[in-house]
Amino acid sequence: MNDGIESSNLSVASQKYAWAEYLGCMEGAPLDVVNLTAAKPKPTVVWGLLICLLLTVVAMWMNDLSIWPFTLPGGRHPLEPVMLSIVLGMGLSNVWTLPKWLLPGVKYSVKKLLPLGIILLGARLDFVAILKLGFVGIAMSCFEIVLALALMWGFTRWLNLSGKLGTLLGIGTAICGGTAIVATAPVIEAEEGDVVFAVASVTLLGLIGMFLLPVLGHLMALTNQAFGIWAGLAIHQTPQVVAAGFSYGQQAGETATIIKMSRVCMLAPVVFVTGLIYARKKAKLQETTSHKNINYFSLFPKFVFGFLALALLRTLGWLPDFTVHMPAAAGVGHVEHDFSLAAIAQLGANFFIVMSMTGVGLETKFSAMRQTGWRPFFAAAVSALVIASVILGIIKLLHIN
Repeated sequence: MNDGIESSNLSVASQKYAWAEYLGCMEGAPLDVVNLTAAKPKPTVVWGLLICLLLTVVAMWMNDLSIWPFTLPGGRHPLEPVMLSIVLGMGLSNVWTLPKWLLPGVKYSVKKLLPLGIILLGARLDFVAILKLGFVGIAMSCFEIVLALALMWGFTRWLNLSGKLGTLLGIGTAICGGTAIVATAPVIEAEEGDVVFAVASVTLLGLIGMFLLPVLGHLMALTNQAFGIWAGLAIHQTPQVVAAGFSYGQQAGETATIIKMSRVCMLAPVVFVTGLIYARKKAKLQETTSHKNINYFSLFPKFVFGFLALALLRTLGWLPDFTVHMPAAAGVGHVEHDFSLAAIAQLGANFFIVMSMTGVGLETKFSAMRQTGWRPFFAAAVSALVIASVILGIIKLLHIN
């Protein structure tokens, strides 16, 4: 009897709540927002974001430290802040169990700040820079990208690797290391453990190439231009390319930097195509479980369009420079500050991406990397070796001096 009364009361209560929800919608509130039941307080993201911010600042400070032999003119620290932030985050989370009240902010940094950083990343891409290379430079850059992706596709099938991890390793090897991996990961919905492993692998292989290639270049008596092309196409990350190039010679450093920038400009179209392929596969998978029509556009990450749009604006020169005039006051002379909207966007991109990768590091345990095994690293290492050998062979064949 009591059960009947209670169920009747619940039914009446639910009807009241439902009617109240419709009243709320009449006032302009969506159904999923209006809820008269006891709402749980939303967990704050502030403290988790503060931890990510602190580690981000430390990573960027470490990146500015002078480490021999990268104090040469044009030389840079061989580890990008992206890698440093992951290492710091993993180090902290593996020696200290993060309290639950930190997790919402950590997850927010990964899910919300990363797309924003990728959009702003478009400001560093200038498609016109590719044209300055000439036909040979453009052809070799495109060939290197296709070769890297083909090699990793073959290794993924041969060694039965995760398709998403193989994609991350392939794009990281083909274009610009950690930055390309970070930009691609949300497009294919990659696991955080795969992102960490891929970034760590290409960083380590890039470091080996950065130290080894200048030695081999001198032994083979390569010219500055020839070595610059080789380093620009065979080494993964931009700081490593710059460091290796300028340690070989001024002209080698300039050539390597230009070649590397041509690869970076390929990031936008490669990420777009990768996202489109993944969206089509995801749609086909849904079609096997549902007879509804699939909206491909809804499956494609929207931030990629912002990324492409900002890159196009940069290429067209529509990201203006401006000057702020400060009139003389309080005994201080007239002051002018020049600002570049593209440069500001690039700084924002670097900051948000590093901060999001700090969150990835905080959510990753060393055991996750151990579970990945040796096969992905073997595939990436052999791919890097084949690419370096093939590019060197082409340089010799074309007698590039």
